[in-house]
Amino acid sequence: MGILSVVDVQNLDQACEELSKEDKVRHVGVISSLGRLVAGGFKKGITPLLSDDKIRMVYMQMQLDFNMRQELDDALGPIDYIASRRTNQLIISVPIGENLVLIAAEPDADDKKIIKIAEKLFDEITISTIV
Repeated sequence: MGILSVVDVQNLDQACEELSKEDKVRHVGVISSLGRLVAGGFKKGITPLLSDDKIRMVYMQMQLDFNMRQELDDALGPIDYIASRRTNQLIISVPIGENLVLIAAEPDADDKKIIKIAEKLFDEITISTIV
């Protein structure tokens, strides 16, 4: 587990901001391997559906879920993304190194379009963690 450099965080913030411009996207954040938000956040003007404590819990839960699913990587291959559609929210997580890009959007958003854009934006970023 490494620490992101200042330049990495700036690049991740910029990619989060760019993806946030997509219609129906409410939140784009990068979650560390410890389940902490390290870049991005909610789109300006958006009121979160959860309290700050619950949002932090979701970050940790998403990272834990991803780590548990990685146990099957040898047999099934690595995870490209995880998407869940709830009544009030579409939640997508896309791995980037040890981190996760966590995207929340309106439930009727086009998940495949959002994932494609996220992969393009975040695949272009090379992370050089400080050990």
